[in-house]
Amino acid sequence: MNFIKRLLVFSVCFFVASAAIGKENKGDLLVGFFNGPMKAEGRFTSRIDGSERQFRVKMLATWNHRKKTLSLIEDFYFLDGERGRKTWIFTQIGEGRYTGTREDVIGQAEVWQEGKILKLRYRANLKKADGNSVEVVFHDELVQTSKNRVKNTASVHWWFLTVGDVELNISK
Repeated sequence: MNFIKRLLVFSVCFFVASAAIGKENKGDLLVGFFNGPMKAEGRFTSRIDGSERQFRVKMLATWNHRKKTLSLIEDFYFLDGERGRKTWIFTQIGEGRYTGTREDVIGQAEVWQEGKILKLRYRANLKKADGNSVEVVFHDELVQTSKNRVKNTASVHWWFLTVGDVELNISK
């Protein structure tokens, strides 16, 4: 009888903990998808001249649940040989709401969950071919397309013009 009581208590505790975790992560793409190693393929398309630049990304996402932060390391490999590393730090500020910082981001990114779509808005210094930088604004939308895939689309703006689009397909 003692074994049955322990089993019942364990089962109730497990059910309550599972329900709490499910409720906490329900619909939150950053919490629900971004953890551990990932890879991605993408391209930037210029709306100015129609040129494309393809790239691959190796990613590593690590959560610090005590601090409510996500570290997302992105190693970029462009098909033209250029390489680069960017590191996002996302901090949870509310349910489905975050701020984000990265080396090239000016100020903080605004990040929020809107239904099944995770949205990011941020200003960044974009390196040009001549080595100089230009300040642009990114409008990103991330949608989980399957258990192991997320599609990230972004428009890139300079002043009032949309100068480019990014498409990135992320997989675990």
